[in-house]
Amino acid sequence: MESRTTFAQLIANRGRVQIPIIQRDYAQGRTEQKDVRNDFLRALHDALSWPPDDTRLPLDLDFVYGNDASGAFQPLDGQQRLTTLFLLHWYLAWVDGKLDDFRSRFMADGQSRFGYQVRPSSRDFVDEMAGFDPGPFAPEIDLAALIMDQQWYVRAWQYDQTVRSALGMLGAMHVEFGQSSSLYERLIDPENPAIAFQLLDLEDFALTDELYIKMNARGKPLTQFETFKARFEQHLKVNFADLKLPQSGVDPLDKFFAKRIDREWSDFFWVYRDKQTATFDAAIMNLLRVLIIVTRDPERGTITDAELAELRGDLPNTFMAFHERGWLDRSLVAALVALLECWSGPGQDLPTHLPDDSPFDVSATFSKIITDPSRLTFQDLILFAGYVQFLTAAAGNIEKGAFGEWMRVVFNLGVNTDYNRNEDLRRSFSGLASVRSRMSDINAYLTEPSAEIRGFSQPQVLEERLKARLFALGNGWLVRITAAERHDYLKGQIGFLLKFAGFDLGEANREPVPPQGAEAHDAIKAFEHYLACARQMLKDLTNGGNDGRAWELALLSVGDVLLEAGRNWALPSFKEGQGSWKRLLRVAAVGEPQGDVVKGLWDKLPDPADAQETLKQIIKTEWDDEPWRRVVIDTPAIFQYCRESLIRFDEAGIYPLKRSQMNGAHVELYTYAAYVALQEGGGLKSLTMEYHETFSAEEPFLGLDCMIDGKKYEFWLMSRQNDDYFDLWLDQPKSPIAPVAALLTKQGFAIDGGVLNKELELDELQSAILTLDAALVPVVAREVV
Repeated sequence: MESRTTFAQLIANRGRVQIPIIQRDYAQGRTEQKDVRNDFLRALHDALSWPPDDTRLPLDLDFVYGNDASGAFQPLDGQQRLTTLFLLHWYLAWVDGKLDDFRSRFMADGQSRFGYQVRPSSRDFVDEMAGFDPGPFAPEIDLAALIMDQQWYVRAWQYDQTVRSALGMLGAMHVEFGQSSSLYERLIDPENPAIAFQLLDLEDFALTDELYIKMNARGKPLTQFETFKARFEQHLKVNFADLKLPQSGVDPLDKFFAKRIDREWSDFFWVYRDKQTATFDAAIMNLLRVLIIVTRDPERGTITDAELAELRGDLPNTFMAFHERGWLDRSLVAALVALLECWSGPGQDLPTHLPDDSPFDVSATFSKIITDPSRLTFQDLILFAGYVQFLTAAAGNIEKGAFGEWMRVVFNLGVNTDYNRNEDLRRSFSGLASVRSRMSDINAYLTEPSAEIRGFSQPQVLEERLKARLFALGNGWLVRITAAERHDYLKGQIGFLLKFAGFDLGEANREPVPPQGAEAHDAIKAFEHYLACARQMLKDLTNGGNDGRAWELALLSVGDVLLEAGRNWALPSFKEGQGSWKRLLRVAAVGEPQGDVVKGLWDKLPDPADAQETLKQIIKTEWDDEPWRRVVIDTPAIFQYCRESLIRFDEAGIYPLKRSQMNGAHVELYTYAAYVALQEGGGLKSLTMEYHETFSAEEPFLGLDCMIDGKKYEFWLMSRQNDDYFDLWLDQPKSPIAPVAALLTKQGFAIDGGVLNKELELDELQSAILTLDAALVPVVAREVV
């Protein structure tokens, strides 16, 4: 039957232990098992180091199943643990100079009392190891190399997986235990055992050999989560015996956890099980990883870059990995219990406990968490942190309306804050923690003069404070604002609408001016107009085509809406980053000049839903003293050329960029626009055009060539850097034949720097080329003598 025993007691009571031939090779020492092996050895080391009367002892290695056969006990499950224990007894006996005692216990008739039937090489290696004495212990010894250098070591054993794995395990033990001593006596102590397991003799259950094989054929020890669960329950028992959570009632926390994880919580995760393995280990362990990230205590420095990288990377999902880093703390325990209690109610759907119109998609975030946490963005982590923080504090007493308002604010702040570094994430975690006590009345808090939420975009915080004040005034502002916030693209960022409607959002060092009732009432019509404009513009821009382009060109007709993007300026687009429409609307909310342009255009639209004719009229008639904008408006091909929507303005000129840097392809704005216009106008009669984009500091140019008298004539049109003029010159040949030279002189070309050149102003580019093209027609059409 079942009984607790130690490895030494098992050998003493059963005489011999033989790993049967049906078992697989020893695997715990394999290279790919490094993390599991190290965790196991660390747990063994801890147990051997604790005082004999420590309540955590003995370390329970779970069940070992087997029966007696052929004069030896044959384990059918547990051979990996038993082999490791055999090697550990030998190793610690060597360290402490107790190999004589080891041999007296574990050898008989020159053979090891623990052995392998899997293959002869495994059996012989174990026999030799049992009797091997390396001499005095020294930490610097390369133990594996020493063993392989012995006369009795057969070179062919290197192909035996059990032998290789045993050598790997001994090497790992040398690292883990090499600086410790006096542990052998603790290991063999029968009165106060440090390490034990539950022995289950299957003969008592009259099971057949066939069933033994089926039981072992799964070839698996406890699953990853089963192992974690067993250790975590012990962790709760030892470290949180006095912790009372509202959910656990009168039960000790470890008992409550054990009961729930085997029933209600398992039922919840069963829906998300791996269909191939029929386990949910990965799902729940991934949830633990993410909970660790979002529950770190800001007062203790939250989470380091290294820890965050580990949790978002390939740190193994093991108890030891989490425990040794101090992550299995009260915050994690409380959050885990709160979440699983909230989620494990009746029904198949994930209960979010949020209003149906909440902007936070709990199901989508949960799916990322349990399948691939590395896909979680910093925004995802912040939103989940806010969600967990509220549920943990509520402890089951959830007021849905308050929860919904809290998550609305968290969503607006998190989604509209830029995250570029881990430090940005940590600041937001701290900001959420700083208002933990006001989560249930967050809007009331935001109306207070001293209200602040650190760690987020401060313009967005000011926006949320103004919204809260408008909510308090009534007049339908709650419905009006939340409807605007739910726009798929705006996602809570509507400060520009409030600004355009006449509200004061404040500034970095200035409080927003609280709106008065009459002011708020009078602003309703303007707010609704600007919201209608925003919806229609974003709809048309999303759909693309002529309607979307009309909005882009109309904005440029009214004013400069380009956004600074490093050394470049960006045409607004839906690409993420500094040139997004989102950023344009964000800077509009804080009073940047681009906002005046947007508002100016929208003020010209009597009916946003029927804006196209008005937009076209604006494009035709609006004019400004900045010629580059008119050129961009008249040359939509520039939008196609600028794949990243970026333009470089510098002293040398204006350069649309195909990518993002001047060492990538780029053109010069005005000469490229002339090229496009000439192409779209039907081309030229005598000249062939080719635009030469460049990839360096060399100036891009428009090339024009023709054949005269069997010779190629090449003209270049290029911007004259640093002033407002352009040069059209004959690059080849340097000395044209007399009739051509005369023709060019008549066209206004003059010798300048050794070449025939014509100086042009911006409005002369196309006409000069068309005139030259027409003049060359008779020359190109005949042979010149």
